[in-house]
Amino acid sequence: MKSLTYICLAILLCVSTNDLYASTFDLPDTNSEVQRVRIDVTTTMGYTRHLLLGFTPDNSASDGFDYGYDAQNVDTYSNDCNWMIDHNRYVIQGVGAFHESKTYPLGLFLSDAGNVEFSLLALENFNQNISVYIYDSLNDTTHSISNGSHIEAISEGNHVNRFYIAFTNDINAMNISNTQLSVEETNVKASDMSYLRATKELKIKSQYAFEIKDLSIYSVLGQKVKNWQNVTSDSSGMLKLSLSNISEGTYIAIVKTEQGKFNKRILINN
Repeated sequence: MKSLTYICLAILLCVSTNDLYASTFDLPDTNSEVQRVRIDVTTTMGYTRHLLLGFTPDNSASDGFDYGYDAQNVDTYSNDCNWMIDHNRYVIQGVGAFHESKTYPLGLFLSDAGNVEFSLLALENFNQNISVYIYDSLNDTTHSISNGSHIEAISEGNHVNRFYIAFTNDINAMNISNTQLSVEETNVKASDMSYLRATKELKIKSQYAFEIKDLSIYSVLGQKVKNWQNVTSDSSGMLKLSLSNISEGTYIAIVKTEQGKFNKRILINN
């Protein structure tokens, strides 16, 4: 049995109007080696969710669910933000040893559109200076929250697999695990997709024939400019879709299959 040292506590405090579902929680202080990252997310109606990410230097926890290390969200607020582990929502996540390449997904669930503020509340027990970022996979951008908040206008709806807590601003160095995006479970991967400048087509090539349930192209401002549903490759695993009516620029392709979802940045330069 895992030591009670690591049991997570989730104690709901009395709240003010502007702090409706702020809560305090911790991995007990009896283990001073746990490195803590405390994140605040203030949602569109002005309420704040506290989130805790705890690194265990001895790798006693993992990126998946670990009993005694992870605390699941039991609230049903209309505007909320949580850690996402295996498609479930958590307010505390215990993971293995810190590495700057790791990223951790946030699920943002909004009934009301508006500004969302991501803030770094505290870093604890780190011997070295680390930087904390919000990675936006839709726009393929990073925003530092080490010295100040990041505020972004976000539409209503469920935003999963879009925002991540990251520790580097080098997007190519980020390690987005399979449990977050389920990329490896699909027949189609982001690396299978490319833009053909000569024919103004989006090419998707996989090892096997595949079916895509939904493929949407978004501008960097979040506007949907193209959509296909229930499209199937040929028997060799090749699919080409016309982008001839889309102007030059950077776009995000969001692909959904039966097995999962992934995003891909596309540069259209004719």
